[in-house]
Amino acid sequence: MIQISRDELEKIIEEKLREVLLKMFMEIMPYVTDEEQREIDRMAGSPENFDEKDFEPWNGE
Repeated sequence: MIQISRDELEKIIEEKLREVLLKMFMEIMPYVTDEEQREIDRMAGSPENFDEKDFEPWNGE
């Protein structure tokens, strides 16, 4: 029998939930053509137009 602390279990569940939500999000996100991306960049700007402090940190996956 394996025993882990409540904190470790919560961390494992949180990490797995994050993975599943990211995969689900990627599945439902429509493909964007280069032309569509240029239009989005024109309307909303691109990341280079914003200060790095305006972005939320994430795990990069």
